[in-house]
Amino acid sequence: MTRFRALAVLFICLLAPAARAQAQAPAPTPFPDGMRESVITDPGTGLPVQLVTGGKPGAPWVVLVHGLGQQASRDWIPVLPPLLERYQVLLVDLPGFGRSGRPDGVLSPKRYADFVQWVITRHTRRPVFVVGHSLGAAVALRHSHTYPQQVTRLLLIDAAGLLQTTVFARHLAKVPDAIPGRVAGMRVMPGLVRRVSSVLNHVSGQFQDLTASNANTLTMLAGSELARRYLYKESGNINAALGLVNDNFSALLGDVGVPVAMLWGEHDPVAPLRTGIALRALLPMATLEVLPGVGHVPMSQATDQTAAWLLATLRGAQPGPPEGRAGASQGDAVCKDQQNLVYTGRWRTLRLEHCANIRIENASIERLVATRSTVALTDVTIASGGTALELKDTNLAATGLRISAARVWQLDNSRLDLAAARLRAPELGADKGGSLLFMSLSRWCDGAGDWYLHDTWKPDAGKLDQQFQRAPGARCALGEIGADQVDAVGAKAVDAP
Repeated sequence: MTRFRALAVLFICLLAPAARAQAQAPAPTPFPDGMRESVITDPGTGLPVQLVTGGKPGAPWVVLVHGLGQQASRDWIPVLPPLLERYQVLLVDLPGFGRSGRPDGVLSPKRYADFVQWVITRHTRRPVFVVGHSLGAAVALRHSHTYPQQVTRLLLIDAAGLLQTTVFARHLAKVPDAIPGRVAGMRVMPGLVRRVSSVLNHVSGQFQDLTASNANTLTMLAGSELARRYLYKESGNINAALGLVNDNFSALLGDVGVPVAMLWGEHDPVAPLRTGIALRALLPMATLEVLPGVGHVPMSQATDQTAAWLLATLRGAQPGPPEGRAGASQGDAVCKDQQNLVYTGRWRTLRLEHCANIRIENASIERLVATRSTVALTDVTIASGGTALELKDTNLAATGLRISAARVWQLDNSRLDLAAARLRAPELGADKGGSLLFMSLSRWCDGAGDWYLHDTWKPDAGKLDQQFQRAPGARCALGEIGADQVDAVGAKAVDAP
């Protein structure tokens, strides 16, 4: 088997859990009484498209966009009854799914967004509510950015595939922590299964680190006519999954002009909750509600809660503002040979030495120094007149990180996984060797303009290489960091010339 074919098989296997997450659902059930099923012809392909409509005549339209799996629009059946009492509801089997035809070419979110626009235009000229799940959430997000005039409010449920491909694949490959309770005959030795699970996850992570330089394999698969013809021609699931993970959303997330509400299963094995946290950090008008103990399909796994959330959100209910970072600085902190600590609020320097499973959440700090540690940052701002991150032999994962500093990092044999990071500094910094970065939906402002950071990267003295793209426009567009924090780093790090 050639190297290309081996990698192709590997990544298709990694995508399989997402592709079959809903495909393994029960046999199709009928739509509620009164709903009308029809078949129309897609003018772009000439293929048949399955539509289902129903609900209260004259009420606002709610458009439901499904995810992967041949259940297609039937995934929404559990939550339809309360919606039909108050709204007109439109469902469609996306091309390549359910009872719709299977077109040639890559089934990308961009292509589906245009298709959704056409379907909506057939039914109304007024703005509608758009609700998307999994793949459908990514499609709905792309549609709302391209056609904001069609959307009153956007509702996203467990949006899949938005993180950088290697990060997403690693999540799909991870052995669930709850596996002991689901493996027949293994209940008598859950400790052993947990240890095996831990080893498998470690090996999975190490393997993907080694293959990070081949992260463009999914791009090759999606763009290859040969691969499409012989590997996934008859599979709308695989075709659409490849199109999804290769669609970079970095450029649009700061420019979605409609209110966004998100619902997420806490234990989603397909679309990590981290994706929702990243989207909340990036979308200008976004809220996030988490369902404890729920997986990837809340419509069937938590039907009553999902239906209640839909109705409340469609009526315009919004949760309160997130907690702030009030309070005076708590000074410096040192963690040494400890684990499972959580830091919140304001700090100067946090220093970690041989510490495991450290969490820094909803915090403002001036510097993080870590040696031989593992640390996760969520909704953290770092404002420093020097170097923000000093890491040696450390694994750091950050979601919603904001940095304003003279230098972003000083690295030495460390692994960084940054999602929804906003970095403002005249230079990234340097690496002494052996470090590896995974960047998802992130940006760096160097004082002259923005760079999109959505790829894997082995840094070379803090220098960018050609895999990164400069964002349009000559000036930085990262104004999220407060003025008090901007002042701490000096004009050179902040102002465009």
